[in-house]
Amino acid sequence: MIARLFAFVLCISLPAAASANSIKVVTPKGAPKITSEYRSMKGVNGLRRSSRHQGIDIPGPNRQPIIAVANGKVLDVETGSCWGPTLMVDHGKGTDGKRMIVLYGHLGDVVVKKGQTIKRGQLVGRLSNNHKKFKCIAGVRHLHLQIGRTARMTNRGNSWGHVRYLKDGKRGVNPHLYWADGPGQVTCFRKGTNYPKGTITHPMPCK
Repeated sequence: MIARLFAFVLCISLPAAASANSIKVVTPKGAPKITSEYRSMKGVNGLRRSSRHQGIDIPGPNRQPIIAVANGKVLDVETGSCWGPTLMVDHGKGTDGKRMIVLYGHLGDVVVKKGQTIKRGQLVGRLSNNHKKFKCIAGVRHLHLQIGRTARMTNRGNSWGHVRYLKDGKRGVNPHLYWADGPGQVTCFRKGTNYPKGTITHPMPCK
């Protein structure tokens, strides 16, 4: 309890503008690895990106379960022409008091519906073998997780990718600010554990 309270204080005190390069990221044993980091120029396929990454990418096998990183409400579910099946969730305010609108991109199946209230750790979707069907998945089956502040619900036009769903899609927020165990401390979801409000846990089950 004391450790989680300390982590909560750390989350509040760390500047929201911090980048992955300024936060030492520690991944616990058994947690699926992030292969393309926030603000990285290296893509999940190992190739150079055209611009800095606005989220994190986590590969997984076919049918890999994707779970909610926090309690929230589903804002939208859509199959994007480039991103593939995409889930947008309002996870409320982070530890810094700012809104956390989270995109779960490049899914295979989505098992929740627009308007549905979800709980941390709840199954929301799965990866599938569609990584060669949608260009933005870059030929590698993975989850793209991105945090923004303002959802784009209307006037999407022909826009695609993160800017289709987030008004601030080109200015992604560093997910490493919000881990339940503290900034940079990737946190596995464990059923029955109480996590500080305004924090996130891993979007894939840990071993």
